[in-house]
Amino acid sequence: MASVLLPAVPMPRYFFNLTDQNSTVPDSEGLELAGDAAAREEARLLARDLADRKVMPERDWTGWAVAIADERGRQVDSVPIAKFDSA
Repeated sequence: MASVLLPAVPMPRYFFNLTDQNSTVPDSEGLELAGDAAAREEARLLARDLADRKVMPERDWTGWAVAIADERGRQVDSVPIAKFDSA
């Protein structure tokens, strides 16, 4: 049986900009992820790590959020940077 190779479908790229509505720390690289749900989970993990000072510990992230944008610049969602329950 001959196998059929299908062309690879590129995954969408998402950007995780940090914002407090006055200032923005842009994400210039982004990540290729399976979809909006995967991007929300990635943002939730980043927000948790920022709040726990595992990433960029020199900054106070109080009042900031991770703003998720797709490759067209459409805002997908926003996740506040705050302590999360481990659930």
